[in-house]
Amino acid sequence: MFKNTNFDNIWFGILLGIIFPPLVFYLYYVLVTQHNLKRINVSICMVINLVPFYLTLNKEKYKATKGVLIATFIWSAFIAYLSFFTDYLHIL
Repeated sequence: MFKNTNFDNIWFGILLGIIFPPLVFYLYYVLVTQHNLKRINVSICMVINLVPFYLTLNKEKYKATKGVLIATFIWSAFIAYLSFFTDYLHIL
């Protein structure tokens, strides 16, 4: 099915990097806690981007690796915005 698909492109990496953190945060939120949403929980869930980063890096899919990095920077800017300019994610 995916035999002829080329996964070495930036958009594939961005897609991986955008999808993984919310998925892991949702799983973390459902399985561990149902309350007290904090900035640290969201930041920890961004660590999941290391998985597609290392997978694409080891498979030498460098364009996809760039996409994962771009998505990580987008998420970190979004979390910084929520932390500093809204009341949704409080800084101690």
